[in-house]
Amino acid sequence: MPNPLCRLFLFLLCICSSLLVAQGLKPYNPSPATNATLIGLGGTLTIGSTLLDRRVKPMTEEDIKMLDFDKIPGIDRYSTRHLSYASDEFTDKLLLTSFASPFFLMLDKTGRDNFEDMAMVVFQGAMLNSALINLSKVVAKRARPYNYNPDAPLDTKLRKSSRYSFYSGHVATSAYFSFTTAQLYSDLHPNSKARPYIWAAAALIPATVAYGRMRAGKHFFTDVLVGFIAGSAIAIAVPAIHRAGRGE
Repeated sequence: MPNPLCRLFLFLLCICSSLLVAQGLKPYNPSPATNATLIGLGGTLTIGSTLLDRRVKPMTEEDIKMLDFDKIPGIDRYSTRHLSYASDEFTDKLLLTSFASPFFLMLDKTGRDNFEDMAMVVFQGAMLNSALINLSKVVAKRARPYNYNPDAPLDTKLRKSSRYSFYSGHVATSAYFSFTTAQLYSDLHPNSKARPYIWAAAALIPATVAYGRMRAGKHFFTDVLVGFIAGSAIAIAVPAIHRAGRGE
């Protein structure tokens, strides 16, 4: 996938950040109980998924031969025909771009004044998002699309990670950070004219990652769809929980 897309995303983020308007709002007030609940839930799910991961065994050659292409839903068959290492590398880089997106909120005084509260919100959501991704993978143990592709190397298919297709961690994580940034910005700047552009950029990044993961043969359409929904839902829910702590 072309590198100019990376520059496009960075350009959109820069344009959005240039439209920031300080309004002196303090929308969050994380309570000790809320913090303890979210961190405790994230920690519990993380420990649980780690324990379950130890029980997952790599696929054998016999397991791979037993995979039945005809059982794959029609909407998921696109990914089995592709194996792009360039797309795989591109989505890794775009994922890193999404990690940086919350820092653009620090470009104005309102963002800096809310740094501690926002850092807690981002950390808790990221913890929950990561835990749910890992838990879903070790429970579902869904074979990745490239396991059905005769062009994929056998040694790749025999790795334990080849069973971690559902759901897409790249998409869920990029969606989480992108939409968290959009939600935090909207809470800090409810009257800003930049909000539609912020949300558009937030949707564009994980959508592009989703396409890239399918092109790479790493995930089915249903994997990236669920990842997009899960990451976005957490991004919206966690800030809402902390807004509720103010009695709003």
